[in-house]
Amino acid sequence: MTSAGEAYHLLNKAIYHYENENFEMAITLLDEALLLNPDIPEVHFWRGKVATHDLNQESLEVAIVHLSEAIRLKPTYAEAYFERGKVYIQKGEFEEAKKDLEEAVKIDPKIKEAYSLLAQIELMHGNDQKAMEYLNKISGQEGDDRYYYSLGKIFYNAGKYQQAIEQFNKVIEKNKYFVDAYVYKAHSLAHLGLYEDAIENLKKAVILVPEEIEYFLDMAKYHFELAKKQLNEGKKIQAAENFIKGLQIDYNLKIEPKYIPVLIEAAEELIEKKNFKEANDIIDQLELLVKEPEYQEYKEQFEKLKKKFMKVLPLKDKVIKFITDIYTK
Repeated sequence: MTSAGEAYHLLNKAIYHYENENFEMAITLLDEALLLNPDIPEVHFWRGKVATHDLNQESLEVAIVHLSEAIRLKPTYAEAYFERGKVYIQKGEFEEAKKDLEEAVKIDPKIKEAYSLLAQIELMHGNDQKAMEYLNKISGQEGDDRYYYSLGKIFYNAGKYQQAIEQFNKVIEKNKYFVDAYVYKAHSLAHLGLYEDAIENLKKAVILVPEEIEYFLDMAKYHFELAKKQLNEGKKIQAAENFIKGLQIDYNLKIEPKYIPVLIEAAEELIEKKNFKEANDIIDQLELLVKEPEYQEYKEQFEKLKKKFMKVLPLKDKVIKFITDIYTK
């Protein structure tokens, strides 16, 4: 077998391991193939493609080197332009990405995912019209998750929130790990006043990316908006509970002083119903609030509420609260 033939044999084995997510073995085989014959564009293409699965900066640079070599060896290699464009997006080099993706579809207009990525780049720069032009090139076809996400963002930016939600649902159906689809679906739902559904979608985003503080802040804000909506509907206890949930997520969120009596009245109702745990949650939060200058006028009212609560609280719960208060103060 010639060196080229053996290199292609190793390439086929590497592709098999890549498809079975054994990336380390794929890299080993591709490196062996390159030692045998460094002039096969497909080997460089796959070496670059495999490198993209490790998202550190060094691996992305390795991917760029090999994909660039694949293009040098085969200037009409549309897939290599496409893959290199994706790497540039991961590196945040969007102008370079745009050049490669445009070249990819120029060579092979059937690479529909490239149009979706081009639309995303245009959306990032606020060019909704240009993004729509790219998406129109694959309209009438079954789109990928990025296609529906880009379309959803266009509807969202235009204030057409119901249509945006429909597109984000399609994204999630195709890719349940597409975190931004949950986030923008949540914001779309909130614009329609559907705060409970918005909160649920943000919870899903938090599960996927728990380190993103912004999701928690938005969730807290929507708990407040839900509370105001429930208060207008006469649901005082539910409103109070959502104010408390919002504050527990983001204590820096400021509750308007006019809502403090709502919390006090809700706690009193819960005490009457012997829902001591829920009442205690509100009372604990009120105790923190009335220490702040803007809520001082409600301090006396709160102290009366707390005395009433401690008086009716069962002995076991009273002891637990007493001990808890000692260690949390």
